[in-house]
Amino acid sequence: MTSSCVGAFGLFTLKPLPPSARLGALATLDSDGNGQLSRAEWASGGRKAAAFDTQDTNRNGILEPAEVRSRRGAARKD
Repeated sequence: MTSSCVGAFGLFTLKPLPPSARLGALATLDSDGNGQLSRAEWASGGRKAAAFDTQDTNRNGILEPAEVRSRRGAARKD
């Protein structure tokens, strides 16, 4: 779905962000572009399994955007 808008510089089209964009800096690890990180995608980036397990709060073997955002917020408070 796209939207068209008129701005100071004329007509432009807004395109939705891909699902992986919700992962922030970790989006580069999302090789299938589904907006989630599997354990294999995490490991392919050279990251440690223990860090994956810490962030996978619902223990389903997949890092979802909410889990990644939650961890980023916790890191800022530390």
